[in-house]
Amino acid sequence: MSQQSDLRDRVSRRSFLRAGGVAVAAAFAGCTQSDSGGTGDSTTTTGDGGTETMGGTTTGTAQKSGTTITFWPAWGGYYESTFSKMISNFESEYPDITVDWSAQGSYAESRSAVFTAAKAGNAPDIAHLGKNATILARDTGFFTPIGGLMPDLNLSEYVGAGRAWSTVEGSTWSLPFNNSQILLYYNKNHFREAGLDPEQPPRTFEEVRQYSQQIVDQGVADSGISWPNVNWWPMSWMAEQGQVYFNKKNGREGEPTKTYFDSDAARTLYQWWMNDLGDLYHYPGKSNWGASEKAFSQGNVSMHMNSTGGLAYLLGGFRDQGIEIGVGRLPTPSREHNGHAAGGAQVWVSKKDNRTEAERDAIRKFLRNMTGPKQQALYSKATGYFPAHTGSISRLEEQGFLQENPLYQTAFDQLEAWSSGPATSGVFSGTLPRTATAVVNETDNMWQGKSVDQALSDLDSKTEEQLEFYERRDI
Repeated sequence: MSQQSDLRDRVSRRSFLRAGGVAVAAAFAGCTQSDSGGTGDSTTTTGDGGTETMGGTTTGTAQKSGTTITFWPAWGGYYESTFSKMISNFESEYPDITVDWSAQGSYAESRSAVFTAAKAGNAPDIAHLGKNATILARDTGFFTPIGGLMPDLNLSEYVGAGRAWSTVEGSTWSLPFNNSQILLYYNKNHFREAGLDPEQPPRTFEEVRQYSQQIVDQGVADSGISWPNVNWWPMSWMAEQGQVYFNKKNGREGEPTKTYFDSDAARTLYQWWMNDLGDLYHYPGKSNWGASEKAFSQGNVSMHMNSTGGLAYLLGGFRDQGIEIGVGRLPTPSREHNGHAAGGAQVWVSKKDNRTEAERDAIRKFLRNMTGPKQQALYSKATGYFPAHTGSISRLEEQGFLQENPLYQTAFDQLEAWSSGPATSGVFSGTLPRTATAVVNETDNMWQGKSVDQALSDLDSKTEEQLEFYERRDI
């Protein structure tokens, strides 16, 4: 599918962000899912420092003497003020460096804007790209490996679920910036009305069905649960069962040639979703985050699945609606959690032959600062995204933040249960953005009446054709 189609699919989510996030919660036409982190840096080697000050602008800072670098964060709207604060912190620490920055609006828009600018020779120095674009970005030739720019980089300082996307075939191409997993948000008042324990959210597929049935039978809500039809859910549920999307260990041992949608793991999740859960699930349509969130906020469903990256504004918005909110882990086929691939984004450095040493040094300082402990702790508190740096987690614990915000603790407990493996450490294929679109389309076909078996067989055929097409590098 074209990038323009990809953008159209994300309109409802993007519109919410640009409207100001929690401010929209009063009307709540739809919060959105996302994935995040934040810290400062006092030298080029420690990765720490900076001050948590207010300031900055949403479109960059005024020119001053010294070195200027450009940064295009993917997200605008609600997240823009946090980027502004972080960049202000960095510029306060390094007054001889100016960051000229511009938020793009979404991962799809960021990818399109950065690639278009790179083709014209005007790429930003640092780009913020969704993890799904990892191999595509590498293969464009627009970027330079961060490992070469920062040879003393210690990648083990970064959270495992995030750094899993950074290294491709032995080269560190990017750094994790914001990481997320899927959480279950639920209405405690609805649980009480339905006779369910408000402190015990469902943990398995079967428990989701049982809870949803009781909620509907008791007349508490029209449906039990909703989540958007987005590729992240099937990918996560397959990973939780140890099933890769692609052969060659999800592309980590070479360019993949085969997909595994016509598999027991995929059938398990789709038979449950389409048949066992069925009408107990509120279907919001393709990639429609806002419609799913709206169904929850208006009381039409009692449970809603969304990203950890939206914890801050989702909790604020739902509470403004008078909902006593609870948070649980992503329900899985069984109570065993294998972990699932992190959502979110990485930061990349564009390839520029005429870059000066002063500019390279400024980029190194910026990357260490923005992905270091202080800034990442700031970003995590402000958004809900997992911080990229392990030191941020210790910082949040020492500050008492997690104790004071137990719903955040649930997210961190789920992250701690993540285990590294081919299915959980990222999907490495240049076709992944198009594969994701194919998954969403076939899932929609199932909701229109297509059988699970036929849809999964067709999905395998379509995605393997994409792999064959990409092998010829016709991109």
